[in-house]
Amino acid sequence: MRREDVTCNFTEKPTKMNILIFSIFLNIIILAVMYLSSKEKTNSFKIITYFGIFIGITSLSFNFLFKSCFGASTPIDIKTENLTKQNLKIYGIAFFEDYGNGTGNYVEYNAELKPNEISEFCIDSDGGKFWVVAKNTENEIVYLEETENKKTNFKIIANQNTKCNESEIAKELTFKKDKSVEFEKYLVWTNVILIILLVLNCCKKPEK
Repeated sequence: MRREDVTCNFTEKPTKMNILIFSIFLNIIILAVMYLSSKEKTNSFKIITYFGIFIGITSLSFNFLFKSCFGASTPIDIKTENLTKQNLKIYGIAFFEDYGNGTGNYVEYNAELKPNEISEFCIDSDGGKFWVVAKNTENEIVYLEETENKKTNFKIIANQNTKCNESEIAKELTFKKDKSVEFEKYLVWTNVILIILLVLNCCKKPEK
């Protein structure tokens, strides 16, 4: 099985992003209609506004739910401890399909650990191989270990034996994941702001 054949196809959970984006567009439309309508019509949009608030809160709830191993076929609880003197970002990379051609992989971002900090997270390995990866603030891969569901406790130290090909794959996949995480944060905060605006609109007394 040749590792040179592994491709860097990044797979994100589309449902989570789609729900957040749908919620944003729906609530923007509701707010736009309410502000563009006459004062007399505003009261008739109360039910639609409540629906928008419900959708917004539901999308945030689903976002939190999908960060766990909800619905995972083979959930693996992973514990990591940063034994280096650097701040490290921790990731899990699972390979769902044939490891040889890399047609299915999923990257899970855990957290940024300070020296000696410990964290726990869950990843759906689908019964296959997965990597635990640590990256420093300069986006350099400093640790990469492969396992097949046999090891769940990882002590992160500087790994000098990481193969160049694996490091490049991990670097590219984690870079794409970082971009996805940033976009997700933007979607979450946009939803929160829109929900607040809808709530304030509901609480506002109609002008006489």
